[in-house]
Amino acid sequence: MKQNLSFDLDALLVFGKVVESRSLSKAAALLGMPKSTVSRKLTRLESDLGIKLLRKNTHQLTITDLGEKVYDHAVNILAEANGVRAVVEGSKQEPQGELHVAIPVFVGIDYASRVGATFLRRYPNSRLDIRLVDNMVDPIKDGFDVVFGTGPLQDSTLIARKVFSLELFLCASPELMARLPEPITDPTQLNSQPFIDFGFGGSRKLTIAKNKRRYELSPLIRARANNFQVCKQYILQGLGIGALPTQIMCTTELRDGSIVPVLPEWKPEPLDVHMIYPFELSFSNLISAFYEAACEIIVENTARS
Repeated sequence: MKQNLSFDLDALLVFGKVVESRSLSKAAALLGMPKSTVSRKLTRLESDLGIKLLRKNTHQLTITDLGEKVYDHAVNILAEANGVRAVVEGSKQEPQGELHVAIPVFVGIDYASRVGATFLRRYPNSRLDIRLVDNMVDPIKDGFDVVFGTGPLQDSTLIARKVFSLELFLCASPELMARLPEPITDPTQLNSQPFIDFGFGGSRKLTIAKNKRRYELSPLIRARANNFQVCKQYILQGLGIGALPTQIMCTTELRDGSIVPVLPEWKPEPLDVHMIYPFELSFSNLISAFYEAACEIIVENTARS
């Protein structure tokens, strides 16, 4: 494999200024450096490239044919370098503009509203349009800057950053547990009990784990909803056993005993929630700011639980 040429990018800037001004002295003045430094950088650049870029005599300075070609590339390279600098400087500025966000209803109105309020309060020059959706959406096809979603990415042009993992636990009302002919001590018993299914992901199976042991449930679905608040109400009414998260749900029911854990040593698989956006928006400080707010609120919710 041929080794790439190594040279000083700053020397290209010096070379470009010399070509444009046709004078070492004028270039040095424009760059704010001694003429001797300009001359030294040009000599080093020619040495690194192994070619002659300029012809110098007592009266004039001319560029060689190869120097002309190098200059054309140097202009593009310096433009890209300035573009990188603009991205970095832009990231340091206050986020502004409008952000269109899609959040699944299962994440919850409380969480979405608190993230939105935190973001808007922190960045007064921003505008926010949040839509609660009941199915998976595509940020590009459906016209969103950001969507929250679960599962693997279906498009390589998208970027996914995990916001949180919902830790789920099996639970029921104490009244339902009291009506059972015998206590539930084994996962197989769940297959014969009415189950309240969270249906956003579309999966009909529920996998639970205990240490390295795993068990796949096929319970009798009594009711299905794509919102955890609805599922919680069904469970509170004694209509079935279900799986609920602690981070985005009110935990008062666990504390007052109106909801009780079922098989607490067995845990359903966590539900990873990602913030997904197009690759071309990966440098957006508006999206980065919203991501920070989303992570901050989930930490607050976890601390409250």
